Amino acid sequence: MRLIALLFCPFAFTTGAFVFSGVLEPMAAAFGTSVSAVATLQSAFAIACAFSGPVLAQLTRGRAPRALLLVVLILLVFLNGASGMARDFHMLFALRLAVGAIGSLAFPLATVLAVAGLAPEARPKAVAAVYAGIPVALIVGIPLGSVTGNAFGWPASFFATAVICAVAALLVWRFVPAVPVVAQIEPGSAASSRFGPGIYAHLGVTLVASTALFALVGLIGPAIRATTGFGGTGIAAMQVLAGLSSLAGVRLGTALVSGETRHALLVPFGLLALSLGIVVAPLMAGGISALGMAAMVVSVCTGPAAQSSTGALVQSRLAGLAGSAATLAFSLNGSMIYLGQGLGILIGATAFSRYGLGAAPASGLVLLLPGVVLALLVAFRFRPDTRVEGA
Repeated sequence: MRLIALLFCPFAFTTGAFVFSGVLEPMAAAFGTSVSAVATLQSAFAIACAFSGPVLAQLTRGRAPRALLLVVLILLVFLNGASGMARDFHMLFALRLAVGAIGSLAFPLATVLAVAGLAPEARPKAVAAVYAGIPVALIVGIPLGSVTGNAFGWPASFFATAVICAVAALLVWRFVPAVPVVAQIEPGSAASSRFGPGIYAHLGVTLVASTALFALVGLIGPAIRATTGFGGTGIAAMQVLAGLSSLAGVRLGTALVSGETRHALLVPFGLLALSLGIVVAPLMAGGISALGMAAMVVSVCTGPAAQSSTGALVQSRLAGLAGSAATLAFSLNGSMIYLGQGLGILIGATAFSRYGLGAAPASGLVLLLPGVVLALLVAFRFRPDTRVEGA
């Protein structure tokens, strides 16, 4: 039950990040602004999380992780509830910045509590159990937000998230025991001395992949509606499909790691290119068609799988490259994911506002080009040493 309680933490946080993605149009109408402007709320959330995570982790060093996690979850309850009561767009924007900044501690703290006291061989299973909260949010939490928001109005999406955060806090309070404060690896310490070009190249891969995908994902609600005509329930069903795709991507990434293929990173980049490229023409053409519907299904099935497989590959290789500084590397990799999400949404929304909905995935395709270069550089210059340190 302890791991289930901790799984709820990234589940609640990830749900809150994109819970309103299926109600962008009603929100835009309510605030008298554009859909692309409302989409930047997701960008603000992700960028705040990317920059605040490492800073807050440093500022809260030495604090009891269980108590700190409870404080974070309780603050998320109030901030998400306040988001549903926002009376103007600027107030909502500020609230989403605050949720992203404070919530950035949820996943790291849950991970610390999950592995506390466990033998080294048991830790990967515990981490995987907590990480499962992220795809579960894609399968359950975010689609629930779309259905709730379309049925009862967009504020209901945020109120639902507040309830989920409250449940997470209650579960942590009831089932997660307090653990001693553990030492953390700091930048500049001897443990971080193995950082070099290979690690930074892999972090760049994560940033590019996340940015490219979210140029479309940030506008997934309008994109699904434009190509399929689906409303709230249909959009939620597509979001569930995206979550299942994400789970499949984790297995794909694990298989690619096991195969130790030099060019393994090119596989998810190929899937990303397919996910983005296949919907450009239907979105630019406009109108609902069987071809557009099929293209969107393919896109939803391949994009999340590509990102998850990239994550599995990069995380595994960072462990081999960073050695004892792996914790620091994982933290930075998480920042790259959130920064990429924020930048991707911002770029996609800008392209949409200037050139139409089809320009969002087209901009993602352009962004993929430096990622392919990095993937090739990783393959030929920075192949990780997967041996256990000291072997």
